[in-house]
Amino acid sequence: MKLCWIVSLILELSLLMVANSSHHLNSTKESIVKRQATGPPTTTCDGSAEGSSEFNPVTPDIIWICKSGEWIPYHIEPSLGKIQSLSADSCNHIREVLATDCTNLPNSGVYWVQDMQVYCDMTTDSGGWTLVWQHSYMETAPLSTNMYYFSDFYKACATFASGWCNIPDKQRFNPTEQMIVVYHQGTIVYAYKGVFNYNIDHDWTGGVLVDFKKIVDQCNKEGSQNVQPAPSANGGDLALLGLTFDKVSPYNHLLNCDTMQGSFNAPADCRWHDCYPTASGKHNTQQTIAIYVR
Repeated sequence: MKLCWIVSLILELSLLMVANSSHHLNSTKESIVKRQATGPPTTTCDGSAEGSSEFNPVTPDIIWICKSGEWIPYHIEPSLGKIQSLSADSCNHIREVLATDCTNLPNSGVYWVQDMQVYCDMTTDSGGWTLVWQHSYMETAPLSTNMYYFSDFYKACATFASGWCNIPDKQRFNPTEQMIVVYHQGTIVYAYKGVFNYNIDHDWTGGVLVDFKKIVDQCNKEGSQNVQPAPSANGGDLALLGLTFDKVSPYNHLLNCDTMQGSFNAPADCRWHDCYPTASGKHNTQQTIAIYVR
């Protein structure tokens, strides 16, 4: 059975649960496998309900179909990355497998990858990006060395655009590319990619994009457009390197800022000072930087 049929079926069944209604699934019965289960629906299965289906949200992999006066349980085969036992190697692995049979890429969201729940960006630059680090500036305090993108401290990256997370040993995903995305309230303001930087698991220089390419850039400040983000410690406190970035002087890591400045123990707001995400030059508003690999 093609994987696309499975994905389509799961989508259809999810809609059925939300609607809390019964539908005839004669066209999909051949794509699900009967198995023993407990807890049939409490509604009556009679001639008027023949062929209808019901779900229990507690066991979403089971569909109950009314057949010959009896509720029969069927098991829905999940797709790659949807359950832990079907963990993928990376988000790009999921994209490649689904794209083999599907014309459309899978949705962005949380998938099981290497037995971890990880956020996958399946939209930006053709998708397949695994979230490995993020930081929401001036929202996560106090700062900790665990928050460095080269830290060996694990904090699940199962959401995006808020809070902080880090997955150590980023080489585990066998990436060839690395992407830095900067969000405002979940919307991309700028995104750049480059060749995967193997230093990202060792020190702050791993945040430097190698052979960078622009994906999108909505900055309005003169001198910042089409300039890649780079690690920065504006104010001279080197302890900020590994957390903070600027977008004007990518080759001078002690000058300018677009995230935070000051010191590690007393950070000062510098969000969007190198960008101005609106024509009016508004800054000091919500900002999250994320690093993805593919």
